Amino acid sequence: MDCPGAVSLSASKAILSFSQSIIVDVSETPGLPDLIKNSYRTGSASIPIIILTDPTLQKIYGRFDHPAMKSQKYPTIFKDAKTQIAKAITDGSFTTSPKKTTLIKVKNPILQTWKSAAGTEIKAKLIGIEDNSTYLFENEAGKTFRATASQLDPASIKKAQQTARQPTKPTKPST
Repeated sequence: MDCPGAVSLSASKAILSFSQSIIVDVSETPGLPDLIKNSYRTGSASIPIIILTDPTLQKIYGRFDHPAMKSQKYPTIFKDAKTQIAKAITDGSFTTSPKKTTLIKVKNPILQTWKSAAGTEIKAKLIGIEDNSTYLFENEAGKTFRATASQLDPASIKKAQQTARQPTKPTKPST
């Protein structure tokens, strides 16, 4: 039986010779840029999936899933993508400066009820807002997750924006 973990570890080592690896939990895909989400959704549902992109996540140089990497002949498998990246670096089209993310952190977050665009409710703490469009939450179990504006109910968006603008309450010094 093939072991996807072994494939991903070996593949990661091969990619590190010309790229950096970022591991994304499947539950984090809603917070990814559309280009990456669309690449992730294409092809089979096999895991792992390796997507080679520039640091700004604006261009994809290759997408490889478990069946594509099964042979573990990584120099051959990744050759075209590696060549495209090298060419892009040489001709100056490989962007190395990712867009700076603006983050508004919520001071003293409290557990509140939030509603999705589909009407589902969840209790969570709003802990921050990225780029005024991605909302960072922490659920009752302590797991952090993201939701885009399109995934939230308009009233929840308004509440999140108001919550993030609240002045910090002074805390009493500990004695």
